[in-house]
Amino acid sequence: MIHFVGAGSGAVDLITIRGAELLKEADLIIYAGSLVNPALLDYAKDSCEIYDSAKMTLDEVLEKMFEAEKEGKMTVRLHTGDSSI
Repeated sequence: MIHFVGAGSGAVDLITIRGAELLKEADLIIYAGSLVNPALLDYAKDSCEIYDSAKMTLDEVLEKMFEAEKEGKMTVRLHTGDSSI
């Protein structure tokens, strides 16, 4: 399953409860490193794979997401702001 999570304003204490829970459960997190507060990654479990999409091509991002999906892993794509806008 792939979840798109908005990091809100970027303050760690302002992420939604659901967003924080998804980060805690994720097997793979791909975040926009040039925009997202890296302190939000502290929610991730030790075994979580974490990638900074600012250093990746779109094809590389998609490849990681598709691989994780095939393996039944839970992915969070962490963006700035509200991901529904």
